Amino acid sequence: MKYNDSVTDFFKSPAWKNNMLLGAVAVLIPFVGPLVLFGWHISCLWARGDKQDPADFPAFNFNNFAKYLERGLWPFLVNLVASLVLVPVILILEIVPFILLATDRSHGQNTALLIIVMGVFSIIYLIVLALFGLITTPLFLRAIITQDFKSAFDLHFAKAFISMMWKEILAVMLFILGLSLCMMIITVCTCYIGMFFAMPIFMFSWHHLQKQLYQLYLSRGGEAVPLSPKLQDLPPPLTA
Repeated sequence: MKYNDSVTDFFKSPAWKNNMLLGAVAVLIPFVGPLVLFGWHISCLWARGDKQDPADFPAFNFNNFAKYLERGLWPFLVNLVASLVLVPVILILEIVPFILLATDRSHGQNTALLIIVMGVFSIIYLIVLALFGLITTPLFLRAIITQDFKSAFDLHFAKAFISMMWKEILAVMLFILGLSLCMMIITVCTCYIGMFFAMPIFMFSWHHLQKQLYQLYLSRGGEAVPLSPKLQDLPPPLTA
């Protein structure tokens, strides 16, 4: 896994300044903006066949808005549906410790016991997030490659991918966590303005690592997923 490349490849394009600026504008667009940014990353990393040189990544162009949106929609929907299962669990794990803390302050209960309970909930919380990342990664990848919602939920592929790649998936999650902390620091130091410029790079890094995971999976003998015709430059063209 080339973690540094997932960030530095963004800056190898001659148009990286324009890409970052327009990406920041896309982030500001409610709801569809991040999907459009998703679609551009997919166009860079998946829709160019064997072309892998980051210097040749197609520049972000709002003329391709509809195409970017179409390409980013399916992985977003798959991630959204998977998240609906996780949200109730996360809410329980976040709310219960606060209830226990409030109860402890009002009734003077054993603070040491409360700390232990909250520690257990924190560990469970991290385990749930790790499991969520393991399960959603193959679903997300299939949604990108097939450009289809139903095809993404292939349990055979998901099981094979997780069994081969679980260590790397967890490592990627840790790297992204560290990158998000760096982005938070930039956000605070720039009074939140820097967040909009850092977001396109952060999202690019995440997509870059997802592509690396899939390539490593194939190198280990994993079954390839047929690339959707919707992700081929010709046809359909990238330009709308």
